[in-house]
Amino acid sequence: MNEAARYRADELRAFCSQAMAKAGARARDAAVVADGLVTADLRGVHSHGALRIGIYVDRLRAGSIHPAAELEIVRDSGAVVVADAQAGPGIAMAVRAMDLAIARSQAHGIAAVGVRNGNHCGMLAYHAMRALPAAAVGIALSNADSQVAPWGARAKFFGTNPVAVAVPAGSELPVVLDMATSVVAHARVKGAADCGESIPADWGVDSAGRPTTDPAEVLAGALLPFGGAKGSGISLLVDLLAGILPGGLSGPEIVPLYQRLDEPQGVGHLFIALRVDAFEPVQEFRRRVDETVGRIRALPPAVGCERALLPGELEYLRAKDYQVHGIPLPSDAVAEMARAAATLGLAPPMPG
Repeated sequence: MNEAARYRADELRAFCSQAMAKAGARARDAAVVADGLVTADLRGVHSHGALRIGIYVDRLRAGSIHPAAELEIVRDSGAVVVADAQAGPGIAMAVRAMDLAIARSQAHGIAAVGVRNGNHCGMLAYHAMRALPAAAVGIALSNADSQVAPWGARAKFFGTNPVAVAVPAGSELPVVLDMATSVVAHARVKGAADCGESIPADWGVDSAGRPTTDPAEVLAGALLPFGGAKGSGISLLVDLLAGILPGGLSGPEIVPLYQRLDEPQGVGHLFIALRVDAFEPVQEFRRRVDETVGRIRALPPAVGCERALLPGELEYLRAKDYQVHGIPLPSDAVAEMARAAATLGLAPPMPG
């Protein structure tokens, strides 16, 4: 990461919230979006942090993010809900849907909320982790605009189609998996292109299907799925379950985040909550999760590694450090905040 400056988390939240509100978002939605972005930066997921404030502002001002949107329930089967996000602010609408899944799981043990007509909803772990205080497992899936070539193809079809799962533990950290089904997030390739940097040759291909280290060539070509055919298969499942199952759009039909800014994206999500005590007593589950984590930690380390790490552990440690010492933002995120501030007539956040 090309670190430009460090920022206090509260300073970033205040700026992102103010920018969203100045661009037309309701205060409550602006605050939720800001918290989602800064949580991503705290965890070191800068591709989904304050870097995104510029495009969210652009889309609000262009009318493709509808500030007055509500999460409209269009089908309700108790434990299963289909909702229309009405092209509202993506993170805020996704939070409402995840919270609805958590609430319904308290009554049914398990609940799923499918969402259509959404916009980019930020870091998926932000939504999955909302289930942890309720002693529930949180699962979040989202499709996205076409950026990834399916296994055996050289043309884009899938989105980066991320998956996140958050599992509560006892004395150990919760296990939090958050991953794109592409080798890398699209924003990291775009960021490298904007900064004139090269990328690893296994991230994507050019328009002729050839591996390349030029991010501009990959943006014109396609990203690759992680793990070859396995990642491609998971990406397809995310597109089917998060997009088509709730009656929404599929990858090639979704409006790209950085193009056609006056058109809502039409992203689809699926949020699932599993209430732990519907399966077994919470304390017993937490004890066994802790035991499993401890057994993994006790394994002999691989060459060059201190010990085995669990999903979400590095992100937790980063957040703990950054909360005290400031968040080191990359130069493209700093530039986007400055651009958004200039567009809205605001002062950009000050490093410190």
